[in-house]
Amino acid sequence: MEADFTERRRHIRIFFDSLEEASCLFIADEKAVTLWSASVLDLSLGGLHLTLIGDADLSVGDRLILCNLTHRTGQVCDEQISMEVRWLFTRPEFRRLYVGCRFLHLPEKSRGHIANLISVKLLEASTVRSGTLNN
Repeated sequence: MEADFTERRRHIRIFFDSLEEASCLFIADEKAVTLWSASVLDLSLGGLHLTLIGDADLSVGDRLILCNLTHRTGQVCDEQISMEVRWLFTRPEFRRLYVGCRFLHLPEKSRGHIANLISVKLLEASTVRSGTLNN
């Protein structure tokens, strides 16, 4: 039996060039007191892929609340956005935990800010590609 690795994404996804380009703060649930800080590796209107150092007690299906999303150009959104952990990746030799999250409810204001960031990143990538092709 052959694995089907085709992507079934509904939203355009952008990738960040470094761990410092985009970051977020989140909590494990509404009653949590620990605020986690993570780097964002990619982002779409459907969710995000984050990475954090250390061992967080997370499992597939856990509900998280995104509290803040920041890009190198400034704050993207600070509304609470509910998310669900869709996948986790870690290995003993890595110091990082990689987490794929799906937005469960994306408020309109945050949707607009994230869509704007996606547009800016796509325009940057297009400019870089056209500059490379013209050289």
